[in-house]
Amino acid sequence: MAQILKIKPAAQGQRLDKFLNEKIKSLSRSQIKKIIKAGLVLVNDKIVSPHYFLKTGDQIQVIKKSVVARPEITGQMTGQNLTPNIIFQDQDFLVIEKPSGLLVHPTARGEKETLVAWLAKKYPAIKSVGENQYRAGIIHRLDKDVSGVMVVAKTQTAFNHLKEQFKKRVVKKEYTAVVYGRVSQPKGEIDLPIGRNKDGQFVAHPKKGDEKFQASDKIAKTKYELIEYLKNYSLLKVNILTGRTHQIRVHLSALGHPVIGDQIYEPKKKIFHFLRRRIKVVAADRIMLHSTKIGFYDLKNQWQEFVSAWPKSMTDFINANKEQ
Repeated sequence: MAQILKIKPAAQGQRLDKFLNEKIKSLSRSQIKKIIKAGLVLVNDKIVSPHYFLKTGDQIQVIKKSVVARPEITGQMTGQNLTPNIIFQDQDFLVIEKPSGLLVHPTARGEKETLVAWLAKKYPAIKSVGENQYRAGIIHRLDKDVSGVMVVAKTQTAFNHLKEQFKKRVVKKEYTAVVYGRVSQPKGEIDLPIGRNKDGQFVAHPKKGDEKFQASDKIAKTKYELIEYLKNYSLLKVNILTGRTHQIRVHLSALGHPVIGDQIYEPKKKIFHFLRRRIKVVAADRIMLHSTKIGFYDLKNQWQEFVSAWPKSMTDFINANKEQ
């Protein structure tokens, strides 16, 4: 049964997770955050973050008060168009191309069509690899709507070996992005910490010393290089030096060049102006961001590098917007 709470003036400005922690004594603060992130708490019928600041009149609906356990791996994978493509595999690791639209691992909502489910069905032994079964073999992830190359560990030894490289930032990751507008510099580095705004959305903040800087912000660095100018757009090669959630999307948006098809960070107006150009926000059927290359050391300490070609959806968009 759902629990309905209506916000009174006395609770105005309070954070959602703190408010619920006071109201639901049976759950800890961390457990409260889990059910909010799982989409089991709605504010005015919408999913929000634990950091949402309450307003007078807000209506909170707590769908379930118990802690949601991470779902077991089901191995179910019915969406044929979401089947990953295997680039390379040996006894230690697997390199795949993840299609856009495929979730890497299940959340507390219990999604069944995930990369982890596909892995568990194809490689049953991988269920015991890693630190959590719901992330079996997964060392890094791509956003659901982002496509491209990923490396997956097939053994615990390989998992530990690759995890250490990610931790020390030895792994090289390269992406291709199509962004709005024309970048003014052919190459550059975005060095802006990433935190959350008052609504819980990830944002790039100025550095320490600026009034908008938050102590909880995390260091984030992104390099980009122009590949080609398109009609009103720029085709970029992007390398991330850190691995923050939505890092490329947040950083390019902060630069004034949001990724096309990004429903979270794209311009809010249908028409916006950039460097005296009138640019229309296009209704792309996917985000124009693709993981193109990944490099790392294998268990024999040999450098391995794998490349994923642009998917047809991106290639078609790029070709359709070539300058004449």
